Amino acid sequence: MRRAVFVSLILLSAIACFSQEGSRGPSTRAERDRAVKITHELEADPLSPRLRDDRDWLIKWIEDVPDITVSICPDPAVGEGRYRYSHELLLQKTFSSATYIIETSARDRNDLSVEAAGVEGALKAYEAIIKKDPSARSEYWDRLLKKRADGTLRDYVARYMEKVCGSEQTQT
Repeated sequence: MRRAVFVSLILLSAIACFSQEGSRGPSTRAERDRAVKITHELEADPLSPRLRDDRDWLIKWIEDVPDITVSICPDPAVGEGRYRYSHELLLQKTFSSATYIIETSARDRNDLSVEAAGVEGALKAYEAIIKKDPSARSEYWDRLLKKRADGTLRDYVARYMEKVCGSEQTQT
């Protein structure tokens, strides 16, 4: 399972960091609007078969557009235990990070804010999953829900970012 999480993290990093600059122009307003819409739909229903094609489009779009770049900083604790929806939630983190960049434009654009928004989006998706299937709970994601509830989630994200990605990533 750790290998699957590691492979997923490599895939997400490749999607997020290695956009094919020069292969196309910047994103259009219509594409950004579509990306935001899909992201929010996936936060509400991350396992929807109806959204499969939209999810695939969003992955490819984030990979291709030169003006929306998401740097993933993986929480080392995400690999603890086995969770059948890890891939979906890690993708959602990427999608929600990109949507934060789109929705805030240049305002408050720092890596900690982007990462925290990604985690928040993944938590929304996790809540949607457990609402449909209460047996799909995860110790890791439940721990993050508690941190969000007690107001310590952003601090937690800042700590793992500093540890994993370096302190320059945690500017506020």
